[in-house]
Amino acid sequence: MPEVVRPYRGVSADERRRQRRSQLLEAGLDVVGEVGVADTTVDLVCKRAGLSKRYFYESFADREALLTAVLTGVFDAVRSSLETALTDAPSAAEERMTLLVTATVEAIATDPRVSRLWVEANHHPALEQHRSEAYAEFADLLVSILLPGREDDPAAQSAFVLVVAGTTEVLRRWLADGSPGSPAGIVDVLRRVGLAVTGEFG
Repeated sequence: MPEVVRPYRGVSADERRRQRRSQLLEAGLDVVGEVGVADTTVDLVCKRAGLSKRYFYESFADREALLTAVLTGVFDAVRSSLETALTDAPSAAEERMTLLVTATVEAIATDPRVSRLWVEANHHPALEQHRSEAYAEFADLLVSILLPGREDDPAAQSAFVLVVAGTTEVLRRWLADGSPGSPAGIVDVLRRVGLAVTGEFG
């Protein structure tokens, strides 16, 4: 007979698993912010989440799987910020680019935990690979926003992979250096580069 899993206090087993996974992801980001990627351990994450290792391994195969999922959450937040920034946005390319770049910088730079993860990801092979794999996805998104009708153009897609990868590295170095100057300065640099690429293919 299959095991019958009943709701606990009106919450289903699946929902409790989702809640525990969410707790672990938030705890993972907290721990990264406090001790860095290299020193983040399953024990520290479980302690921060108030959950046993049994529940950790219910959601994640190992530490790397958790860290990768945390970084995926950052990507999701950046994507959501971009979509929100374009709600009722003007059609002019320069204004749209400014909104996109500002949203990206704010999504990564305003939370110290996210900033530390962004800076240290390139020292962790699994995270760096995951971030590199996301370049094409974000390049596709930008092409669809800034160059509608050119989504199937390999040259445009390659150009925006370059923009995404370059933006990632510029932000990493800027954050690693302690975010010198104002965010407006880094936004302006990235905005001008994005507009130059858009102009080449527009």
